[in-house]
Amino acid sequence: MSLRVRAAAFLGLVAALAGCGGEGGSPQVKPPDPPPKFDYPLDDVLRLNHLQTKSTHNSYHIETEGNTVGEWRYTHAPLDVQLGAQGVRHVELDLRYDLDLEAFEVYHLPVLDEQTTCRMLTDCLRVLKDWSDAHRAHHPIVVQFEIKDAVPADEAAAESYFAALHEEILRVWPDDRILVPDEVQGDAPTLREAVLSKGWPTLGEVRGHVLFTLDDEGETRKAYTKNHTSLAGRILFADASPADPWAAIAIVNDPIGEAAAIAEALAANMLVRTRADGDPGEVIETGSTIEREAAIASGAQFVSTDFPAKVPEAEYWVEIPSGMPSRCNPITAPSECSAEAIEDPKFVGP
Repeated sequence: MSLRVRAAAFLGLVAALAGCGGEGGSPQVKPPDPPPKFDYPLDDVLRLNHLQTKSTHNSYHIETEGNTVGEWRYTHAPLDVQLGAQGVRHVELDLRYDLDLEAFEVYHLPVLDEQTTCRMLTDCLRVLKDWSDAHRAHHPIVVQFEIKDAVPADEAAAESYFAALHEEILRVWPDDRILVPDEVQGDAPTLREAVLSKGWPTLGEVRGHVLFTLDDEGETRKAYTKNHTSLAGRILFADASPADPWAAIAIVNDPIGEAAAIAEALAANMLVRTRADGDPGEVIETGSTIEREAAIASGAQFVSTDFPAKVPEAEYWVEIPSGMPSRCNPITAPSECSAEAIEDPKFVGP
């Protein structure tokens, strides 16, 4: 049973129980509102892998006062400002589970580098959701999680950890606004085969949605992919190589040294995230744009940066050429694609 079917059954049961004992004894269940429609002429042609857009690295991060570490030398605007004024559509959140709070927190490093625009995961997700509610014509927002905890080795304990993460996501984002692996896989034998043969959903099918991904290559990914076999019933897509059965997204951070890996992933219809600037301090000091140009030219769908807008201390920032906020992917988009057909500001708003 898929995530959506299980969620619908659960909500139906809750509604039925709530209605019992009321006047007449019959539950009154309000049907969900139909999704809004937008006049995008290529919404049944363009797919999620046909675009290229801006991403931010450690999207919550605020530089600690007195910091002297070059790699921590950046401060991001609140998430809704990134989505609106800066045209970001892919964000990254570092997660740690607080046993006392029984909740996930978002920050980089304890004490040394833990300033953040939204400390609790649910608060971060709510900022994204509120912006999405007000701008439903947006193409999907991608939220990349890097889990900083050592996920328990015991299978049952690991599943409890993942269930807690899923619960916090679903507390903010409704199930019908989340694109999950089961939905992309459909009746294909594996997610990899579905992405290769059927491809990603059309933009018309997923406007106003969010997609969650897992940035990990170790034990956490092994546990989340059920010993490297499947993402059935999961909410997050997981970093993969093209041959993996769960292959749908790839995190390839070096657009120069790993250019071949990016090209291979794109050829497999995967969504790719790469980085335009790996060291903020070096970028501020040198103003080098070599990585940035390589990242944009690579065709990776999500070009991550610590500088999504101009800042006083640097003559460097990242813009997607002709992006509104996104552009037609230079490698994967069909010839009829246009930036306005991906996301037009007149429909999305500021």
